[in-house]
Amino acid sequence: MKKSWHPIFPISLWILVGGGWLSGCSLLAPKVYKPTSPQIEQLAIDTMMTQKAQQLFYQQEPRIEPKKTFHKLCRKASHNTEKTILLGCFISDGYEGSIIIQSVTDPRLDGMMEMVAAHEMLHAAYQQLSNEERSQLASKLKRAAKRVKDEHLLAVLKEYESGDQDLYVNELHSHLGTSLGDLGDPELEEYYRQYFRDRKQVVAFSDRSRRVLAKIESQVDQLEPELNSLEINLKAEKDYIQRAEDDLKTYYRDLERMKTNLTRLKQQAEASLSRGDDSLVNDFEQARSRFNSEVGEFNGQIQQLQDRIQQFNQQYDAYSQKVNFYNELAATNRSILSSIKLAPSEKVKPVAP
Repeated sequence: MKKSWHPIFPISLWILVGGGWLSGCSLLAPKVYKPTSPQIEQLAIDTMMTQKAQQLFYQQEPRIEPKKTFHKLCRKASHNTEKTILLGCFISDGYEGSIIIQSVTDPRLDGMMEMVAAHEMLHAAYQQLSNEERSQLASKLKRAAKRVKDEHLLAVLKEYESGDQDLYVNELHSHLGTSLGDLGDPELEEYYRQYFRDRKQVVAFSDRSRRVLAKIESQVDQLEPELNSLEINLKAEKDYIQRAEDDLKTYYRDLERMKTNLTRLKQQAEASLSRGDDSLVNDFEQARSRFNSEVGEFNGQIQQLQDRIQQFNQQYDAYSQKVNFYNELAATNRSILSSIKLAPSEKVKPVAP
């Protein structure tokens, strides 16, 4: 287990001067840590960190690094980067720590760096807690975790819950403190006030940073089954239209044969009539009536098929628009993720021990 680290200050020395005991030097004030950059200072200000939290944050010498450098430095952090997006890490040897934040420049992810800064600062805070303090917090944090509704956060916490329990509580300490608006515990809210003057501001950053991706994912999740259903229906309709066209072609060939037979019967009736025999005239009239009836039926089926094809084309256009929208969402999602997540070709190769 990692040791808690507490700063050790020099002890005052008392010396005898002129026959009396005087203080040779007073107890030195705690070291004041300075932000490593104006951007780091702004992150501390924007997340409403208290003076105590700011000093704790600055003590870890936080820095902001571009994607590739960040992942190289944080590759040993205990995160499953296949299932989560790594945006910050707190690395500690038990005595000294450092916070590294990935640079996020996509304006659509506004608020993400602020959320990460607050999250990693809370990891540094947990590092300094005693075992007794961690134990007291554990039950409160686990109760508060039951109030989480966000599916993404639930999945992340579930992943940690199955592993080392101190790491799980450590992650609860950071995730709940920055992402859960209502902890359901006044004592827990009071605990976090030592780190944030207004914790709701931090939660707002967390909500804002996840909103874009959550909206896209929600739309994609809704569209995907709808597109699958439309695709199945369109395929079935296309197959029906193809069969109907084949049947009409057969029907048309039958009508052509009927027309040929009718023409022949007409010629026979006319020849017979010229000889004074009208017996075939009635046969011809009946055959012509049947032919005209079949032609009417054929034309009716043609019209029905044309109406169905028109409806199919309208449905296909609507389907195509949804497909285009789905692809646009996917492209937007890829664009956002590519700015913060390593592509397979960018994966940092492990360094040999």
